[in-house]
Amino acid sequence: MKLLLARSLIYLLSWVPLRLGHALAVPLGWLLDGLPLRKHPVIDTHLALALPDLDHAARRRLRRQHWVEMARLALELGAVWHWNAERLRARVQPVEGWDQITRANAAGQGCLVISAHMSNWEVMSLYGSLRQPITYLYKAPRDPRLNALLVRSRERFGGRLVKSGSPAMRDILKTLRAGGNVGLLADQQPKQGDGVFAPLFGVEALTMTLVNRLARHTGCAVLLASGRREPGGRGWSIRVVPADERIRSPDPVEAARCLNQWLENSILEAPAQYLWSYKRYSIRPPGQPSVYPG
Repeated sequence: MKLLLARSLIYLLSWVPLRLGHALAVPLGWLLDGLPLRKHPVIDTHLALALPDLDHAARRRLRRQHWVEMARLALELGAVWHWNAERLRARVQPVEGWDQITRANAAGQGCLVISAHMSNWEVMSLYGSLRQPITYLYKAPRDPRLNALLVRSRERFGGRLVKSGSPAMRDILKTLRAGGNVGLLADQQPKQGDGVFAPLFGVEALTMTLVNRLARHTGCAVLLASGRREPGGRGWSIRVVPADERIRSPDPVEAARCLNQWLENSILEAPAQYLWSYKRYSIRPPGQPSVYPG
């Protein structure tokens, strides 16, 4: 019943004009910011680490704006699940640098497209599948019914999803070596043994080595894609840039530093639109205390 109600609500949201949805998110975000949510200390900690030059009042305003952006993200679910290709494509602009993927594919080279939890990463994935065949690595939810709904939504424009895990690694290696495209979100904290510690906003963060390993083992092009939610309900923009060659370094820590430097710069361009509630620093280097209160 809960799933049915959620699906019905999301379908209704697909009929709400984007400009109206973004406007409605303002009071909703302010309401969320005023509630005693357990995520508040996590967000406050991250903002203090990432933006130490801001005073308390400025970070408090940024947290409120962050909740507005998260409310917009939720209200955009109707677009993510139900908009047709023409409507979605019309709202994703400008798009800069996508021709790099097209050229690499034309030359028979696979592309590893790296993104993060910025703006609406689901919209970016859907747009990518409108432009080129692409395989996305994702973490499947436990509920198989919910997973089926997510897969149907995310694959409706021709993209392909593979669940994270050992079989997925073989799949994406094969795809990249064959000149195909793979997309993944690189700001997720990996398991111990699947990452190295590298600074992110001056704090050691466990960072995945997957990007470095795929780049070195397949010779694929590595491209960094950042998204932004445009003001006034106009839609979303995407910018694609080539990764620094350090991403292929035989030193995984150097490659992780390169990845996190790009992530920092991208976040700071629109800090309210990043997913600050995710506990990126929950795993600490040996002997280092938790950065989170309590």
